[in-house]
Amino acid sequence: MDEITEVTPHVQAALECLRNRMNELYEIAGCLGKKHLDFVIAENKNRTWEEKSVLFAQARARDNALTVTWHEVHWYGSKELKTRRMEKRVITKPKTKYGYNMDTLLKHAKPWELELVSEVEQQLIPLRREAAFIAKAIGQLNHIGRGK
Repeated sequence: MDEITEVTPHVQAALECLRNRMNELYEIAGCLGKKHLDFVIAENKNRTWEEKSVLFAQARARDNALTVTWHEVHWYGSKELKTRRMEKRVITKPKTKYGYNMDTLLKHAKPWELELVSEVEQQLIPLRREAAFIAKAIGQLNHIGRGK
């Protein structure tokens, strides 16, 4: 049976600092997604159904990880019959990169939102990168308390 060693106050402090930074990154990513969403909601009011944006950026924190993904949103059902439902499909990001392939992402964007989608994605790339390193560091520090 593995022996559990006590985690030192220094390790606890490091873990707390890293988790706080991960929470900050989550908040920043959420604000960037909201920036795009607020712009889209305002612009979609003046657009025809075919011109409306279908992109949505979502930050998600789970365990020690942070993911920020772009989704393609589609609606189906009747508004009048109250059967309207939203379907979100994740736009895949290359696993070996911290950012989306811009050609792939911009294929889903409407001409009026191209600039903002590019801007938001460029700001999300360093957040994803930092979050990946922090997640690894937290995982390694968690091993200290598990012993050999």
